[in-house]
Amino acid sequence: MNILILAAGGAELHDGDYPLCIAEIDGKPLIQWVIDACSEIHDAKFIVALREQDIRRYHLGNMVGLLSPRATVLSVPENTQGAACTALLATPNIDTDEELLILNGNDLLEANFSSIVASFHNRDLHAGTVTFSSVHPRYSYVRCDEDGLVVEAAEKNPISRAATAGFYWFKHGAEFVRAVQNMIRKNASVNELFYICPSLNELILEQRRIGTHAVELSHYHPMKTLQQVSQCETLILQRRSE
Repeated sequence: MNILILAAGGAELHDGDYPLCIAEIDGKPLIQWVIDACSEIHDAKFIVALREQDIRRYHLGNMVGLLSPRATVLSVPENTQGAACTALLATPNIDTDEELLILNGNDLLEANFSSIVASFHNRDLHAGTVTFSSVHPRYSYVRCDEDGLVVEAAEKNPISRAATAGFYWFKHGAEFVRAVQNMIRKNASVNELFYICPSLNELILEQRRIGTHAVELSHYHPMKTLQQVSQCETLILQRRSE
């Protein structure tokens, strides 16, 4: 399985002089938490998307290589037109029949990733995403039918209470690449940016089966600010002491 970690956040998402994706939580960089969460996934091949200037300045290629010797570092220019465009930079690696898992490198999700993927397999899905309950317009959302299949996806628009947690699985990476390319052709952008979640709409049009896996809100930790990093660390330490 190809696992694409999107950790090329904007310049504002920094821990002092360092990118926020390597902010330490309980002594481990956030990117290590994300990679470790995939440890039980069989034959995982990591592709870590990082900003070109951060790779040069902080030697992040060496860091990623120590965390996962088989990982490929994807150098991302200063500005792309959103996360979906960043993901397309990995097309030579992901435009295949292999499974693809896309993870947000600035999120920490407390869940068994291997079990989630297995559940998607058992339900004979073509794609799946992890959700939590919210109504805040900062998140992406999916709406499901009575059978629990996704019938609509939206970015920055609460069309349901099922917000997505930066975890997107595709049975075939080539289907994701095609979906994003179709989305871009239609100029289906939000605030002139292209996001991962709305690409699911293209698969819905192809009558693909897309499902969800819900987690408790307390198990999803967005890392957009240093305050959120600190809050997450406090919560993890509290749970460890219980």
